[in-house]
Amino acid sequence: MKSALLISGLLALLPAALGGQENQLGLVDGAGNYYAVLNCYAGSNEYVMVRKSDPSGNVLWTQVRNMMVDERAAAATIDPSGSLVVAAVRKNPNGLKTLVLFRYGPAGQFEWDRFFNDSIPNVPTAVAADAEGSFFVGGNALRNGRNVARLWKFDRFGSYLWYRETDNGSGNTYVRQLMVDLTGVISLVVESFQSQSATSGQYALMTLLYDKDGNKVWR
Repeated sequence: MKSALLISGLLALLPAALGGQENQLGLVDGAGNYYAVLNCYAGSNEYVMVRKSDPSGNVLWTQVRNMMVDERAAAATIDPSGSLVVAAVRKNPNGLKTLVLFRYGPAGQFEWDRFFNDSIPNVPTAVAADAEGSFFVGGNALRNGRNVARLWKFDRFGSYLWYRETDNGSGNTYVRQLMVDLTGVISLVVESFQSQSATSGQYALMTLLYDKDGNKVWR
């Protein structure tokens, strides 16, 4: 299938910053503005800082999201309205990891945050927006000691719609890549690992295609 990929599905990884900032995520919008999403440490908890600069490097705005609990940004995308959406993981005081999705408008205004919690750890690794402004998050959930790959969909207001799960039945599965093409088809690259002994195992990569309603196009 030949398709043009939305820029919202692409993510540039930058070198780690010094001091209390590290693990930068960077992306550029259609106007050439640059967004830096940084994971920072406040001495007691991790938090997220977002900065937007114009094409000349002038800082337009900076937002700090410090909820006084550990939160780490995992991926970011820009939706059709020009808003920045960040997928993060929150480590709650009880140790449970929760998927967090939050959005800032083009002028830096906080718009909303949303949480997905089904009482097992959920960790995002990728996010993309489609042409309608819906958001797709790829990541993993930990169930009974094994990782299963998940694809979540949220509407343009951040309301949760559905998730789809890939489980190889005995080993671990991980989301490695997520893209949305111009027709709205979601491409999810999943790595599957099944151990064969204490020191060896079998790896496989597979690409899953879904339509916007979560139906598999092919595997």
